[in-house]
Amino acid sequence: MKYLSALLCLSLSSIANAETSKKIPVAASTQIAYKIIAERSHKPSLFTEGLVINNGYFYESSGLYAKSLLVSYPVSEPESIWAKISAPFSQRKPLVDGYFAEGLTLLNKKLYQLTWKEGTLFVVDASTFSLLGTMKYEGEGWGLTTDSKQFIRSDGSANLFFHNINTFALERKISVHINDMPLANLNELEYAKGFIWANIWHDMRIVKINPADGEVVGIVDLSTLAAALNLRDPESVLNGIAYDEDKNAFWVTGKQWPKMFLVKIYE
Repeated sequence: MKYLSALLCLSLSSIANAETSKKIPVAASTQIAYKIIAERSHKPSLFTEGLVINNGYFYESSGLYAKSLLVSYPVSEPESIWAKISAPFSQRKPLVDGYFAEGLTLLNKKLYQLTWKEGTLFVVDASTFSLLGTMKYEGEGWGLTTDSKQFIRSDGSANLFFHNINTFALERKISVHINDMPLANLNELEYAKGFIWANIWHDMRIVKINPADGEVVGIVDLSTLAAALNLRDPESVLNGIAYDEDKNAFWVTGKQWPKMFLVKIYE
């Protein structure tokens, strides 16, 4: 369930799933405090589906049919407002029409980019953006990350799928739950510090997931941060997590957001 279908008509089941996620009771012990320690601009033309940081650069997957892109740009940026707005991408690779770009991860100097309904994983050289190959999978692609041993994919449900790093064959799956209730609409993913961190579609929270059993062990509520941006498009949701190992903090952003934030999480 993505932008185009939502633009026409959000189904009752979609609304129910989103509302269910927001109404799930959360114990105070699972709430994780955070502090914004830096921010930078983010091009609002990007419909963020995947975000990675590596060696001083962001790599971002931007969705929508006929508009999907893979881009890179430096973490540091010029000081002037005009220079920030007009700064070109370091690299830019459009997807062929008919593909809706989704989650993104980096492994062994290769970028792996999911597609929504096309069952195709693109493998791209991180330095040159040249296409190295494709791999197939069944089901939808939403978020993608890796623990260096397996790829981890979300499909908008409460399930996470673990794939072989060489063939992308499915090896196992887990059901994500909180208070014994399944947590659906899992979207962009990041693996950091032994846990899976996930956005929830149409929810301004990030959940911390135990990869062994799918239990949600913490929640970072970024609704106040998002509200301060005064976003008008209902599809401009929080979506984009990139762990900055050097700063021990997470860069977060969203679809069509004008800013990115470096967030220190106090676990």
